[in-house]
Amino acid sequence: MLTRVRPGQDGNWQVLVGQGALGFSRDAFPDRAAAEDWAARACLAARQCTIRIGSKRFLGTAAEALRRWAIDQGTLPRAEGGTQVAPLQRLAPLLEDPDCALPLAVLLPDDLAALRRRRLTALQSPAAMLAEQAALAAALEQFRDFHLPALDDPFTEIAPDGLCVLDEPSCAQAIGWAGQKSEAWGRLVALVLTTGAPIPALCATCCGHADARSGRLHLPGGLVLTPPPDLFPDPGNPPEAPLLPGLQEAGTVEEGMREIGNRLQRPGLRPEALQLTALVGALNQGQHLDEILLLAGVTEAAQ
Repeated sequence: MLTRVRPGQDGNWQVLVGQGALGFSRDAFPDRAAAEDWAARACLAARQCTIRIGSKRFLGTAAEALRRWAIDQGTLPRAEGGTQVAPLQRLAPLLEDPDCALPLAVLLPDDLAALRRRRLTALQSPAAMLAEQAALAAALEQFRDFHLPALDDPFTEIAPDGLCVLDEPSCAQAIGWAGQKSEAWGRLVALVLTTGAPIPALCATCCGHADARSGRLHLPGGLVLTPPPDLFPDPGNPPEAPLLPGLQEAGTVEEGMREIGNRLQRPGLRPEALQLTALVGALNQGQHLDEILLLAGVTEAAQ
């Protein structure tokens, strides 16, 4: 495979691998040795991720996975609660990110963290960025299952920004350990993992927002959830009492999540990782990206 290592901008080095639809590149390497090392790994990854279907060949990349997934999703009409914006159109800027052109075998948690930083800057909405990442994670999972089943999932490893997608045993452990901390902690972690709701909205919810008769929990901002019955507050609690007492103070949730992350052997785990995990699960169970945007807490203006 044709590989070129050359000086880039600002005194850095650049790598170009392949040509045309099978080509990709990366720059900002500090020296030639680092660029050549990455180029060797990238060439191997390209061979591992080249997929043949009949006479056609294509490179297994995040962009390819996301494009196929978005097309499969289709457009959700407004009459069915959608935005009538095609997922492929909505995800187009993410598809164009240079890291989405890399072979999946060379896409690492560090790359995902850098990708998230760029997308957060572009979107100016943590909720929208998280919904995008859920779509990307779901797309990669589906693509690997079909085409590259032996490939590791970069979303399952803790990234430098504290995000990852937890597997089912880890979710169960997180709920169990949170429950050992306090009833409020157990309810918070279970609510996020079973509903995908934003943590700040849950922490701002009062007991009066819960309607056990209808099975619904009305969050500030208008989001309505249908959590498991055992996560509703005691009906004897005052309506103005917090649903999650003791978790409203700034930094409390982050501090507790660090403890849970250490016990899960994922040091630095951020609270948003719980929501990302739940959003990916919802997409895998058939929910539409438009529904995930609402669940993530994306405002109508940001959609």
